[in-house]
Amino acid sequence: MSDPPEQKTDRKRRLLWLSVNSSYSHASLALPLIHAACAGTRGWEWIPLETTVAEDRAGIAASLAAMRGDLLCTTLYLFNREAVADILERFHALAPECRIAAGGPECLGEGAEELLKRLPFLLAVFRGEGEALFPEFLKRFPAMENAGRILPPRGNAVFDAWEYAPPPAADPFFRTDRPFVQMETSRGCPMGCAYCTSCRTELRFKSLESVAEELVMLEKKGVREIRLLDRTFNLPQERGAKLLRLFRKNFPSMRFHLEIHPQYLDTAIREELAKAPHGQLHLEAGVQSLEDDVQKAIGRNSRAEEVLSGLRFLCACPNFETHADLLAGLPGQTTESLFRDVSLLIGIGASEIQLEALKVLPGTPLRCQAAESGLIFSPAAPYDVMRTGTMSAEDILLARKLSRLLDLTCNHPALHEVIRAIHREKEDFLPEFLSFFLSNGLDLKRLFDLKKRFLLVESYLSGRNWKLPGEVLAYQWLRAGFPPEAGPGAAARKAERPPEDALPVEGDPASRMERETRFLRLNCGDACFWFAFNRRYAINRPAGIWKTPRTGV
Repeated sequence: MSDPPEQKTDRKRRLLWLSVNSSYSHASLALPLIHAACAGTRGWEWIPLETTVAEDRAGIAASLAAMRGDLLCTTLYLFNREAVADILERFHALAPECRIAAGGPECLGEGAEELLKRLPFLLAVFRGEGEALFPEFLKRFPAMENAGRILPPRGNAVFDAWEYAPPPAADPFFRTDRPFVQMETSRGCPMGCAYCTSCRTELRFKSLESVAEELVMLEKKGVREIRLLDRTFNLPQERGAKLLRLFRKNFPSMRFHLEIHPQYLDTAIREELAKAPHGQLHLEAGVQSLEDDVQKAIGRNSRAEEVLSGLRFLCACPNFETHADLLAGLPGQTTESLFRDVSLLIGIGASEIQLEALKVLPGTPLRCQAAESGLIFSPAAPYDVMRTGTMSAEDILLARKLSRLLDLTCNHPALHEVIRAIHREKEDFLPEFLSFFLSNGLDLKRLFDLKKRFLLVESYLSGRNWKLPGEVLAYQWLRAGFPPEAGPGAAARKAERPPEDALPVEGDPASRMERETRFLRLNCGDACFWFAFNRRYAINRPAGIWKTPRTGV
């Protein structure tokens, strides 16, 4: 490619940057990363437009056209692909003179060619890490050989200087006015998960000193919550332990959201996790499947017993929550094995079980292997699996309904312990439990309010000789502030003030001595609970809760 002729003008070209986020809470790192990489490139005025997938696409396109740019750039992700494509088509019709370039995960592998088929007017599609490509692209703009160019033509670009690049937090386009910010301490992943775009990509690391400097910068900007984008935070394990120690000792007031593999928890990591300040960590544990044959089929090669051992440790730690991720529609998986996996996670006590249908993403080995693996998936985003060699379309739909049931019951804090109590009575209750909810109107869109969910669980329990689940349900009903005289709360009885030696559980202990306070007593498991109600302290919830041993009542 020859250099473009030098233009005799002082006018800066206008680069419009479109960011379409999943919600207001999110802010993409793409703009500050690319802008920082282009710090030495002159002659451009950068103008951002940030919006969400929920906003009016025609209005966004009109706003962009009014900015009269020379180049429009955007990033496509799984969640925003359709919205961005629609906006670009509208914008091109309004401002055909403005060139358009796109990048992001949706452009990896064959995704670049697929995008050009839909949007043939694109000047360039970037495949891989844009910092490696964008500075040179801007220097040579607009002298492209032809529209529809893919950069690089083969493979995915890698930004070799990433470890030493300035942190995105130092860029003027970095946003700190959101509930959280995203941060990278590593890129790449040694794991061989065939469904992941980072499958067996080279691991690169920011030095611990660089990580600390970036966190100091964020702390000074008032940031308190960090979501790390590291694919597997605890690999290598020695570095994971050092990062946890850094967070604990130097940044105790900041909260970190980490993705962790539960199989790789050596002694040093376990010690640091146990020492973490209460609430400082939120862990996403990548489980995907607890069947060794399924793990092997997707190249993950995790060992179920070691994963379960790690999960038991994580879920037993009282100072943070652990969410467990499962996938439905994996090669070799069956409906029965999926129900078993969910049951195991309930028994272990995961704070939340996130069950999603497998997505066959562009640029992943699984996309190439889909046919031989018997996977039928949606050709449009989100590319979700609809049928496999071992799960019918009806099975996949049932898995999606199971995910909905988990969100409505097990994953809600008020019902979490109820579901665990049911599980202790009957480990294989899930198929029957799902069938009951389906017969009572559960579908993928209907949202039962919390009170309705309680009443449905009460109805499910009726007629079964399961004492503890009903008592836990009544306890949580009263704790949630629902009418004591109705539903599960009817199991409670009016009572006098709790004994002097009763142990406070939650609420304001002062409410115990108020004359206007009324009390209810409820037996639950091996304890007896007293609930205090006084509108001066709490309008719709108990003012306080105490407990004594059940045998002392």
